[in-house]
Amino acid sequence: MATYRMKWPKRIATGFLAVVMLYLIAALFGSILPANQFWKSSDDGIELFIETNGLHTGIIMPIRSDVFDWSVLIRPEHLKDPTVYGSHILVGWGHEGVYRNTEQWQDLRFSDAASAIFGSDEVLLHVYHLNYPQAYPHYRRGIKVSEAEYRKIVETIKARFAFDEAGGPIPSSGYGKYDLFYKSRGHYNAFYTCNSWTSDVLRQAGIRTGIWTPFQGGVMRWFLETEPEN
Repeated sequence: MATYRMKWPKRIATGFLAVVMLYLIAALFGSILPANQFWKSSDDGIELFIETNGLHTGIIMPIRSDVFDWSVLIRPEHLKDPTVYGSHILVGWGHEGVYRNTEQWQDLRFSDAASAIFGSDEVLLHVYHLNYPQAYPHYRRGIKVSEAEYRKIVETIKARFAFDEAGGPIPSSGYGKYDLFYKSRGHYNAFYTCNSWTSDVLRQAGIRTGIWTPFQGGVMRWFLETEPEN
């Protein structure tokens, strides 16, 4: 009986490792297999950047363009210092606990990781304000999209905003004076991560990316390197 009982922890550990391996293998193939395989960047389209800090990915967009003016939702007065309101915004989406508490991998808490894996409706949009062109410490890769493609990107991101009773977005403090969070809609889990969201936004607009990209590397591999200007 004792031998039988001792086998259960080993079986559980083996099963857990098998699930993790299957997840990683699926993520690898999902990031390699393309959606919208024949998409091409527009020569004279709207310039966007795909960014990563090694953990989260996001999309850098102009605040104002002929397609949409983000200032109707993302206002200077939402920031601690409205003077840093720039020409561009970096937008990402993710789990509230992970976003607020994990600026870097080493900050990740077990409780936040468990909640993110098993699923949570507590999600946020993260918005970082910056001017273009400028040096930026994280990796970014540029693309140009048509107005029709950008319009789809805008509509997909706008649909993630949660609103208060007056119909306005719900901002809260970020890591510093250049960024902030907005209350969002959606469900985060191990199969739909912040990086899955970035690819999903692009994929819905018809832009080539991986079919499933839970990790940042699976997103970034689809876009060419660009050097930030000073």
